[in-house]
Amino acid sequence: MDFNYTKIKFGNWLYKNAFPIYNYTYQKFKLKNDATEIRLLQSIIKPNTTVLDIGANIGFYAKLISKMVGVNGKVICFEPDKKNFNYLVNNTKQLTNVVRYNLAVANNSDNIKIYTSKLLNVDHRTYPVNNYDTVEVIKATSIDELIAKGEIKAVDVIKIDIQGFEIAAFEGMKNLLQTNASLKIVAEFWPHGLKRAGKSAIELYTFFEKLGYTIFEITENDLQPITKNFIEKNNEREFEFSFNVLIKKN
Repeated sequence: MDFNYTKIKFGNWLYKNAFPIYNYTYQKFKLKNDATEIRLLQSIIKPNTTVLDIGANIGFYAKLISKMVGVNGKVICFEPDKKNFNYLVNNTKQLTNVVRYNLAVANNSDNIKIYTSKLLNVDHRTYPVNNYDTVEVIKATSIDELIAKGEIKAVDVIKIDIQGFEIAAFEGMKNLLQTNASLKIVAEFWPHGLKRAGKSAIELYTFFEKLGYTIFEITENDLQPITKNFIEKNNEREFEFSFNVLIKKN
């Protein structure tokens, strides 16, 4: 993670006081900052497929993925924060292949607490932090439940970034993970966040290992398989240590 607190504070001020400017500059920032991940998504997302965008925020990735899947594909977005969700709706309202849920993704359909960040609209957590702004009770759902209801017909790729709450979300899509051998997942690997959410990087690795998946670090030039030894050595890493991974079947 890149933590330039001066830029973060300025960005948060724009988000609260001049959203149109924030919306434009955030897009420019993400296109540059996330270039490696965007290239990977372009290589694994095919036309006419379905992608889950879990932690969709204000819709930056939803708009990109909408183009990747084409008019006959589908982007299914999940964003629990009401304000971010409203911006997501506004940013994607012209895109007929985008579906939006104002829900958290978890391992059940209970309500959960979200601690909203004072500093950053993309940094709300499911656990208390020192400088949270408000506590919101958010309705959650599981992906397996939505599939069982027929609301989601198929899933080809998942992009997920939910600040350490990922294991709960993965637990709630275990049937999907077991039955879809071609599924690909792009996720954040953040040991500190996983621990604060009551889990660990080791638990994440073991969860996918048992299901026959391999975790790869996404680098600028290639994908590097992550070993259990690496996970164990980095399980207690500091707040700033994180990177993005690709998770797929062996």
